[in-house]
Amino acid sequence: MKVCYLTWGETPRSYGVFGSQVLGQFVANTDEIKNGSFYFISGVPVIHSGHIREKGKYKEEIQKVKQKLGKINFISTPIFAVQSVAYMHRFLFNFLFHGAESFLAKHLKSIKPDIIHCRGYGATWLALKIKKKYNLNYKVIFDARGLFPEEYALKNKYTQPNKNYLFLKKMEKQLLTEADVTIVVSDTMAQSYEEIGAKSIEKIYLSVDTESLNSTAGNSNNEVVYCYLGALTQTTWHTINDLLELYTELRKKTPNCKLKIITTSSHEAIKEVFAKIPQDEIILTSTKNTNELKEELSDVSFGLLPYRKSTSSFEDAVGYSILGTKTVEFTAMGIPVIVNKECGGASVLTKKYDLGITYSPKTFEELTVENINRYINDGKATERSNVAKDLFDYKKNAERYRKLYQKLTGV
Repeated sequence: MKVCYLTWGETPRSYGVFGSQVLGQFVANTDEIKNGSFYFISGVPVIHSGHIREKGKYKEEIQKVKQKLGKINFISTPIFAVQSVAYMHRFLFNFLFHGAESFLAKHLKSIKPDIIHCRGYGATWLALKIKKKYNLNYKVIFDARGLFPEEYALKNKYTQPNKNYLFLKKMEKQLLTEADVTIVVSDTMAQSYEEIGAKSIEKIYLSVDTESLNSTAGNSNNEVVYCYLGALTQTTWHTINDLLELYTELRKKTPNCKLKIITTSSHEAIKEVFAKIPQDEIILTSTKNTNELKEELSDVSFGLLPYRKSTSSFEDAVGYSILGTKTVEFTAMGIPVIVNKECGGASVLTKKYDLGITYSPKTFEELTVENINRYINDGKATERSNVAKDLFDYKKNAERYRKLYQKLTGV
């Protein structure tokens, strides 16, 4: 079995989401398969964020990527575009592929893969195009990760469908109907794609090292510690203002409480918004690895997912599909969550497995003292951790990918 993992337009990195959800998971997938050949191909814009973020040391970062991949062959192929503008407009979309297609086709003709596992819309579109144009014989996995047309519309502040959005929706339908299988990361994302007419859907949730995070978290004191984890600004999926509004409501119900915020976002900007909350109630910190994260979460009573207030139908659609890595990490630690109902993927799982409380961001009516007390030191941390092991564990997901690869190839 020959499997290629294809990314297009992203900057390969050994850390962050790319390091864990992309490299880490694909390595785990290949460890499950004997007698296979594996390739990781990244289409990288000639001008990309690595030149700035790594401050001239991006070559060293690529070496770390190769080290993380180990036995998997790494191939970088050029995209003749500036990363920041590649997806900006339907007329600029072709710059993602102009001149670059022939380079990728050459690699694929040489490798002769059985499967191309494509991350995102651009990678899938190109894999399907090359397959048809050069009459190649491989199966295409559309690993969508999110509703890109709606995310694009939201990012560009569209208030209604326009030609750019409709162009992406037309492409999306093509990918869903022509790819051999589409992978989704939440129940609600599966529902959205089924309504469009996806040919075949495989649900594989986000991955986390549940063994490293497995814990009996919980505060032995009478104090309730709420926790927010992840990027936090006024423009991220979860905003500072919405977190403040949620915490303000929670502290009415649990006066003896604190809020721990684990983030690499600006602590000063967060302090400014939280200025009216006593300083001794707010704990601002950050972590660099799983061990540090586990330590910081060890005294947490609830994980918070405040999300943000929707301003358009595009935002409704994006929110409805989101699960979020933080949901996975809190659950792996056995920590109950408090989730905005509009964060649909997380909300559905929370209700399905009784992982915590879902609430309406307009009324907060579900956040009663009785509901909150039900989860404080409820002795069910192990049960929640077991849910994470079953749904989110790297190794379990690797088994799911192995079975999918074998099903597609008949091996």
